[in-house]
Amino acid sequence: MVVDFRLVAKLLTPALFVFGIIAFIPTICAYLNASSAISAFYVSGGISILLSCIFKKIGEGAGQYPSLRVLFLFTTSLWVIVSLISAIPFYYALSDISISQAIFESCSALSTTGSTVITDLDSRPHSILLWRAILQYVGGVGFVALAVIILPISAMGGMSIFRTESSSFDDSAKYTPHIKIMALSLLIWYIAVLIACTALYMVGGFSFFRALTTAMSTVATGGMTPNDSSMNGTTPFIQYTAVAFMFISSCPFMLILSSIAGNYLDLFKDQQVKGFFFINLIVTVVIALSLIFFNNYEIEKAFRIALFNVVAITSTTGFALEDFTTWNHFASMVFLFIIAIGGCSGSTSGGIKTFRLQICYSMYKTQLQKLIHPHIISEPRFKGKVIDPGTLSAVITYLVSYIIFLIISAIIASILGLNIGDSVTATISCLSNIGPAMGSTLNPSTNFSGLSDALCLLFSCDMILGRLEILPVLLCFTRLFYRR
Repeated sequence: MVVDFRLVAKLLTPALFVFGIIAFIPTICAYLNASSAISAFYVSGGISILLSCIFKKIGEGAGQYPSLRVLFLFTTSLWVIVSLISAIPFYYALSDISISQAIFESCSALSTTGSTVITDLDSRPHSILLWRAILQYVGGVGFVALAVIILPISAMGGMSIFRTESSSFDDSAKYTPHIKIMALSLLIWYIAVLIACTALYMVGGFSFFRALTTAMSTVATGGMTPNDSSMNGTTPFIQYTAVAFMFISSCPFMLILSSIAGNYLDLFKDQQVKGFFFINLIVTVVIALSLIFFNNYEIEKAFRIALFNVVAITSTTGFALEDFTTWNHFASMVFLFIIAIGGCSGSTSGGIKTFRLQICYSMYKTQLQKLIHPHIISEPRFKGKVIDPGTLSAVITYLVSYIIFLIISAIIASILGLNIGDSVTATISCLSNIGPAMGSTLNPSTNFSGLSDALCLLFSCDMILGRLEILPVLLCFTRLFYRR
């Protein structure tokens, strides 16, 4: 058998069991607030644990060493199943949304896209708002780390799971050969950052509930807040805090841990991190100047608002602080160019990723040199090393796939009723897991509540595709995947 489906079931067993336990956490909040949503979480958690038991039975007698195909199918199946299970509380607890909208909401949270179809958030049950935050936090990186920890290391090839989540995972960032210790360190760091972010939000004036849920969204680069105003109306302290944690969460976690472990300059020397930093710095200065000259902003406010929105977009968090599409035409054009960039590989952020753009620039520069000097010996480089043909091919394949799916999805969205601006920018937003679009009806000032059921399902697929970087999902639906 080319794909061992029993082994896929065996891999799904512990992951779904853990998720089922996580699904019971909001019941505490629902109980304390006497919310009727409590039964929805029992159903969601119960279904997840029941499926875990079923898959455990199916997986009996399965092999021990998963192939890359098995891991691709496992990851895709896990995200689809969990997205469907996660939609249950939204559908049963909120009477004004359809099942398609519930699926959209769960996909948006788990993929850390941050777009929402729920209106009037301030009046919604706290348990539902907490559920959205938990899904973002789990979808950021916690779910992957949990899956790695609970899989027997000698049998399940934990490192390969990181590869299926992000094809750009960098082995050089490992600071320990033991995958379980690495995954535990990752979880500890993830939790520590959450605690620090929550504490600072509370210092800035947020209530504990708002601080916790917003912090979950921040460190997961998700963008869903428990209130309609998002970050509008918050203090500069809160905004600078959000910027700091959005940026940290967009850097490679393994490099951060490597720096903490003793290699102090690893993070600051990394070409990808430096590139991401300078992109944010340059764009922030440019946008701030446009706000000063075209919109008459004060210098500090212009810098702060520009910095917040630029980092929110490049980190793919998508928090709303003013509507950047209403500032000036130049600023809108700049945001249109940076909307799909994304953060660093090995982080919670989505998008195309900075390292791919750097590799493309290196290829471009090398090609220009060869056009001028045909006999020169020059190869594209990244981090001081010659980029191997396999990596070049993978980057080009991903970018081509991204463009193809962007075109197809935008065309389908336009057929389903969206105008060109909404179709293109909403598709980019979902494929890159950003959150806000830049159209006339879908923009940072609005949400996705007006979408039809068909559009909700279309964009839900885009979000999962984007989160898993397209190719692993695409392969699972080809004949080639199941042939020898």
